[in-house]
Formats: sequence, structure tokens, C-alpha cells
Amino acid sequence: MTLILDSKVLLVPHADVYAPRIGAENLLRSPQATVTASADTTGGEKENAYAEGFTFDFWRPGTSGTHWLRASFTGSPRKSNYVGIAAHNLHQHGATVKMQHSTNDGGSWSDSSSEFMPGDSSPIMIQYDDVSAGDHRLLITSTGTFSIGAVFFGEILKFNAPLGGGWTPPYLGRSNRYVNDVSEGGAFLGRSLIAEGARLSLRIHGADLPWLRDKWEATVRIIEQFPFFFAARDRDAIGGVAEAEVFYGWAVEQPASGYSNNVSGFLSLKARGIVT
Repeated sequence: MTLILDSKVLLVPHADVYAPRIGAENLLRSPQATVTASADTTGGEKENAYAEGFTFDFWRPGTSGTHWLRASFTGSPRKSNYVGIAAHNLHQHGATVKMQHSTNDGGSWSDSSSEFMPGDSSPIMIQYDDVSAGDHRLLITSTGTFSIGAVFFGEILKFNAPLGGGWTPPYLGRSNRYVNDVSEGGAFLGRSLIAEGARLSLRIHGADLPWLRDKWEATVRIIEQFPFFFAARDRDAIGGVAEAEVFYGWAVEQPASGYSNNVSGFLSLKARGIVT
């Protein structure tokens, strides 16, 4: 018998590094939440940041300094481990963001995440350890009057299986159309670029059936109605934030799932989102 050893070795980190995350739950939209903000302006009310996930209207506190968006729950605490921010101009105003929580009705606050300063207008997903509390808030400190189009925070869904193939982050997945103008003789007369956002296409195999039936199906019910955040890698692999790789978008067709056999299944998701 002949044994051949190749000198090339691939070291694969723990599989959890490659388990994607999707942020669809938003405690700010919970019927049990009382949502308050430090300030807002006419036409820039706090609801613009969380009610529908639109990217064409904004929450604008109207002044520089420290501002917050808070979800309060009476009775039972709620869990959070991520915050997503999209359609923002935080980087233009030297802003920093972090999540905080309170277990005494806002009497005192503890940091849930580390502080982060965005470098551009890309969507942001900050992941942190599970925090269970009656109050959660996004805290923002800025030198100017910022605006934010979408804020989600709550419990992230970690996929039950890694990505089976590649995925395209939004800055590489631009969906553009080109209209080229030419003369009758074929001379080039210019062109128009029509930007149609970014695209996301996922297909994942090997997911546990109970996870598909319970966790994934519950998330599908949310993304049938609202946009979502997506990150292909976990927070340990990306240092808490994957600023240039986070996708914020909305499904363009019904998310699919099914059984591959009696022990595992698959899911697929196609979406379109924003490019900054």
C-alpha cells in the first residue's frame, strides 16, 4: 500500500465560526414594549427607526450629544444579544454606539456591548453575550445631528449549519443595470447606471429538523413582513462587528425549507438590500 502525504494543510476553526447569524427579532416592535427616546423631531420621530424598517425616513433627535432609544418591559425580562443599525449617517458626526441594559427600571445602566465608532454608512451588526433584563437601550454619542433609518435589537438567530457555498457581501453584490447609448453606426454615446441595491442568496444544508420547524420557521414569519440583518460569521471571528459584511435587506420571494432526509434539512433565502 502506498501512502501519499500532501504538504498543504488546511486548519479549520471551530464550526461555530462559520454559523451565520440573522437578526430579525426586534424588541422595539414587541407589543409588550414601551418605547421611549431621549429626543426626536417633527418628521424625525423615533418610530421611523423601528416600526417598519424603512430606509427612506429617519429618527432624528435634532441635537448633538448623547441620545438613546429604549425598550422597557414590565413583568418578565427579555433577552438581547445583538443590535443592527442601517441607513445611518453616524460616521459623518463622529458618533459612537453601544447597547446597555438595566435591571432596576432604568435607575442604573450597564454596558451590554463594547462601544463602536462606524467608519462609513454600511449597515452595522454588533453581537454580544446574552443579556436578560427588563430594559434595553441603544446609546449614541455624537458631535453632530445624526439620523438613523433602522434600528433592531433583540435575540439573534444562529443558523444550525454553516454556509454550504459562498455568499456575497453587499459591497461586492451590487445589483446594477446599465443603459448604453450608441449611434446608428455603433459609436458609444455614454451610459446610465441604474443602481438597484445589493442581493443576497443563501442555501444551507444539514440543519437539524427541530431547529427548522421551530427556530427557522419563527424567523420566517418575521421576515415575511419585515427586513432583517445578516452576518455570515460570528462575533468571535469578526471582533464583535462586521461593518463591511453586514447585509440589511428584505426577502424577494418566500423563504424555503424542507427535509433532505429523516435527520436533516435545508433552507434557502433570497433577498435584496441597500448598498452604501
